[in-house]
Amino acid sequence: MKKVLVGMLALVMCLGMVSCSKESATPNLKDVVEKARAEGANWSVDEWKAAMKDCMLAVKPMMLEMQEIMKGLEGTEGEEADGAKVVEVMAKMAEIQKKYPDYENLMNEFEEIAKGTDNGKKVIEDDAYAKELAKELGLPEDL
Repeated sequence: MKKVLVGMLALVMCLGMVSCSKESATPNLKDVVEKARAEGANWSVDEWKAAMKDCMLAVKPMMLEMQEIMKGLEGTEGEEADGAKVVEVMAKMAEIQKKYPDYENLMNEFEEIAKGTDNGKKVIEDDAYAKELAKELGLPEDL
């Protein structure tokens, strides 16, 4: 009886770990770009949309951090920003860029790869899809 209970507990723990890892797995931006480079020429519009979503999911943490930092400059449009505040925001942005190396280069590469294919170009140029995706992921619509 003890072996059966231990076995069931192990099974439940494995199932829990597998389901949690699938739900919380954040795509790796480098992997998405490499896959686009290797297979993107043959992707359908839907496959490009899925890859675009994976890219946005990968950069979402960085974008949310940047958005939070930019809130420090709100209300300064049309006015001269406080120099110390600007320096502080710039320093925080530099820290984020260190935390997420190559994200800008990888996103630019993904965009260039997409623009090199008919279906990828359709997705990149689809502003309505970009806004819909941003809303779905909880990102600012003015990416």
